[in-house]
Amino acid sequence: MKLYVASTSGYAGKTLLVLSLGKIWAERGVRVGYVKPLGKIPIVEGGRLVDEDAAFLARELALEGPPEAVCPVVITQDLVVAAYRGEDLRLRGRISTAVHDAEARSEVLLVGGTANLRDGIFLGLSPLELIVNYDCRVVLVDRFEGETSMDQVLWAAAALGPRLLGVVFNRVSPGQEAFVRGPVAGFFGARGIRVLGAVPEDPVLNSVSVGALAASLSASVACAPESAMGAMIERFCVGAMDVEHALRIFRGIPGKAVVTGGYRTDIQLAALETDTVCLVLTGGVSPNEIILSRAREKGTAILTVAEDTMTTVERFERLLGRMRIREPEKVRRGVDVVRASVDTEGLLSLCRNGG
Repeated sequence: MKLYVASTSGYAGKTLLVLSLGKIWAERGVRVGYVKPLGKIPIVEGGRLVDEDAAFLARELALEGPPEAVCPVVITQDLVVAAYRGEDLRLRGRISTAVHDAEARSEVLLVGGTANLRDGIFLGLSPLELIVNYDCRVVLVDRFEGETSMDQVLWAAAALGPRLLGVVFNRVSPGQEAFVRGPVAGFFGARGIRVLGAVPEDPVLNSVSVGALAASLSASVACAPESAMGAMIERFCVGAMDVEHALRIFRGIPGKAVVTGGYRTDIQLAALETDTVCLVLTGGVSPNEIILSRAREKGTAILTVAEDTMTTVERFERLLGRMRIREPEKVRRGVDVVRASVDTEGLLSLCRNGG
């Protein structure tokens, strides 16, 4: 049985759902496999080109075979240029081999979708065609965004027909959980669409490690006490006000990063008097010895970036909207949250019974 994990927009939560279903079902003795036909995050591991998300899931799910077998096609600039030239890319054969090999080892094969149900058409790899050709059933996962989500799910349901087993809404705000589980689920249920879960927003899942933030911002590490790079940032503040105002704000926000100008030593000291995980100093200015000494005492990391504060904040905001699960703490939390909020048993039964 093949279950295609789809979405109608990027960063919807497909990796979270695949990871959690794979681990939860494996605990029940189910042989779970995973293939991502088309990857868009190329990295090199051990001298081999792989997709970052697929390689991560292969490790977490302890899958057999080399990492590149999990994702047979990874988009690179060379592949894009070849597609523009009209070259015969022969991609479907690679995907067929990967799918059939993984299916032979699995009771349930999870197939990771692209950002939406159109991604890959220009390469001759229409997601809707792959779903039909490999006889997949589909679970749709999307962030809940009100009426936009309603339209997207209805469109996807019409395109997928009886292959759609149900919908999981992700990152549902606390104020909307009852609404999603009640009126929204009722609306879709009346139209033959199952709502299988509503995954709530979670501060741990929305967090980012200091190390991941440093890599994303291309920041220099000015101070990194032991374990500081692995510490998780749940929120961030901009230090661009007077010190008294800053202290009032900083005291009310735990587990935070503070973004401020490298010259604002007053704001930096105020941040270090509160629960601050990381200081991000902008403008290419390094911290002075007083700040460094206090940061070491508090176990707070300090990063420096060349950009101005506004540009850094914009990059930070984009990063928080596109969190990837990588750190062990987020993996554990993600599985627990999905276990508590998604009908994983019901979905497994639907898979086994063909919907």
